[in-house]
Amino acid sequence: MLVRFLYLSALWFAIGLLSTLIAGSRLRRSDSVLSMLWLAGVILAGNFIAIFTFGRILEIFLSSMIAFVFGLYWIVRLRDWNAPGQVTWSMTVMTTVLFIIYAFMLTAFTPLNALSFIFALVFFSIESITLVLALVHMHESLDVVCRVRWHRLITRLEPVPDYQPMVSLQVPAYNEPIEVVRKTLHSLAQLNYPNYEVLIVDNNTPAEETWRPLEEICRELGPRFHCLHLDHWPGYKSGALNFAVTQTDPQAEIIGIIDADYEVDPDFLRELVPAFANPQMAFVQTPQDYRDHQGDIFSESTYRGYKYFFEVSMPSRNERNAIIFAGTMGLIRKSVLEEIGGWDEWCITEDAEASLRILKKGYESLYINRAFGTGLMPFNFEGLKKQRFRWCFGGIQILKKHWESLMPWAHLVDPDNRLTLAQRYYYLFGGLGWFSDVFNLLFACFLVLGALFNMLSSPVQVRPLTTTVLIIPAVFLLLHIMRFLWVLRNRLRISLGMAVATMYNFFSLGWAVTLACIQGLVQKEGVFLRTPKSKTASRAWHAIQVTEWETAIGVICLLAGLFSFVTDQNWRTFSLMLLLFWQGSLYIAAPVFSLLSLKRETAMGATVTEQGKPMLEELAARWVIVISMLMIAVFSLITFLPSPANLPGYSRFLPIDLSPQQILKGSQITSAVTTPGPTVGPTPGTTTTPKANVTVESANCRAKPRGNAEKIIILYRGQEVEIVGRNDDPRNPWWYITVPDVGGNCWLWGLTSTTTGNVDTLPVVK
Repeated sequence: MLVRFLYLSALWFAIGLLSTLIAGSRLRRSDSVLSMLWLAGVILAGNFIAIFTFGRILEIFLSSMIAFVFGLYWIVRLRDWNAPGQVTWSMTVMTTVLFIIYAFMLTAFTPLNALSFIFALVFFSIESITLVLALVHMHESLDVVCRVRWHRLITRLEPVPDYQPMVSLQVPAYNEPIEVVRKTLHSLAQLNYPNYEVLIVDNNTPAEETWRPLEEICRELGPRFHCLHLDHWPGYKSGALNFAVTQTDPQAEIIGIIDADYEVDPDFLRELVPAFANPQMAFVQTPQDYRDHQGDIFSESTYRGYKYFFEVSMPSRNERNAIIFAGTMGLIRKSVLEEIGGWDEWCITEDAEASLRILKKGYESLYINRAFGTGLMPFNFEGLKKQRFRWCFGGIQILKKHWESLMPWAHLVDPDNRLTLAQRYYYLFGGLGWFSDVFNLLFACFLVLGALFNMLSSPVQVRPLTTTVLIIPAVFLLLHIMRFLWVLRNRLRISLGMAVATMYNFFSLGWAVTLACIQGLVQKEGVFLRTPKSKTASRAWHAIQVTEWETAIGVICLLAGLFSFVTDQNWRTFSLMLLLFWQGSLYIAAPVFSLLSLKRETAMGATVTEQGKPMLEELAARWVIVISMLMIAVFSLITFLPSPANLPGYSRFLPIDLSPQQILKGSQITSAVTTPGPTVGPTPGTTTTPKANVTVESANCRAKPRGNAEKIIILYRGQEVEIVGRNDDPRNPWWYITVPDVGGNCWLWGLTSTTTGNVDTLPVVK
């Protein structure tokens, strides 16, 4: 029943999501009756399809009752969402939970040797975490698109009479082009606010001719502007900002952080400062925006990628007072910053880390979804790759230090921890979300190894490649891609083509994120990624060279998928090929976008410098190489380890799987052997080619027709195989079958299967 319930739930999930893609953003009211009707409609639509496929009306009815009650629970919990969002979320959760249960049973109860079981358990853990992270992204998407009632959505603050506290705007700079900083400072001079100062903090710029003109600009702009230059100052940007706090006007109550390349709207302070009339308000954040995003697909897709966070993630987090301070175009209360001890200099994303410590004190934050300034994006893919590495590395640093504070029981351990459950959820999964790309790479490694051993006809088996294992993850992948494109189009107001480009822009940085995750775990000090240097003057070759690792991984995935299918053409290897092509495309996107960025690089004509200890990409990748080689070695070792000699008792708990024919044609599975021998003669509606269908939980297919012979492969209940021969003992029949998907032959005991087709005509195999 579990497998049929899983397929039915996946069907409801698909119907619910497809209906949400159509009506989720259009239905702008929440009504309990409508939600229940929508839930019933999705369940009935799935049931109609199920009745004419795999049947089992009683099971469908019982599953429907469970699904309806489960859906009612989420309708009550998610009163601020519309009906499509509520139903889609409930079906997504249910399908995910059912598949995790199925995968656990398949992993735990499959007879494997010890090493195979450890590998299977690792794969199950990765698979489960990935599915949970996909759930998090689904919730975020539905929360912003299907939400009809917002409680903290503010686009404009009401002025507070006579409230104009002193604001100190701090502009950290390192080796910045003087003309870029000049524009930033001139825009700050035009602010419509009477009570502020500007501190430009030049941090360790080595060339005097670069930073000295900043002093002259500050003198030109008047007494509000002050230039601070630091030589050999520790702590990088956060160290410079901590120094700037000590140099602020004593009357300053609020500190604003402005990146050196931002041109700020004159109303920036006038519109945001009123939020601090609330004494519990600790910081206010606005979106980061950019003025150089037009002209080529790399720039536009990169820009949309930035916008996604501020149009989807931040509004959702803001509803639960769980936003992050994003480092620029935000204001923070000076007394609160001093209360938490200032910016932490060990973390390279000191802004996000500080916001977590502030919320831990019980203060409030506010996100206003209106841009008040525009900056400059990285000039090429190399710069974007380094930036994403830095962001991810900082996120892992935060997770390493604060993970205990984010646990559900954290307030019991630390009574001073005032983080709400929602705040802990957003910060925990915000950090864990970076590991999606690590798991994606590991998944690609498993697929490549599977393709390799399939081409070599190796008997290595970590976990049975059942029909359900192939179909359900493919359904998850397809539906989540559709969901991602839908939310991009809905929130960013872009075409389908631009949504696809933005999606691939995200995924093209997966390798950099993977390296940052690993380095963040093994290294404490903040580093920046140093990509390979080109030995030629060719800009195109350099663009390829900075993505050489991504290119290699992508090509390996594509070739593995292609050769796996060519050498053994069946629907399973075809599915494997499609998955490997998808994985390969994610990495091949990196050199494609690197080449596309050349147009932008030429137009901008500038370079970006980094602060911190450099980390060569080749050195950062050593852990990935070690892990990959270890996986290959262990997989190879599995071939020499014996499997269990007899079927253990726990194998009876293996889930009964369905073949594609049973899913589509309504074939039934016999739960026990009812006759002492095979059923002879053709069965109506089947082919004349004799087939055997396993009727027990699992059966060993052996090298010879006797129970103590060497095992070739384990078959599972519901698995159908082709019979090519038989033994000469009708009282104890053994079928000589074709090993599914691998090729070769072995012997299956007749008393563990039923047959279709005319077995009398089969040759006797000696």
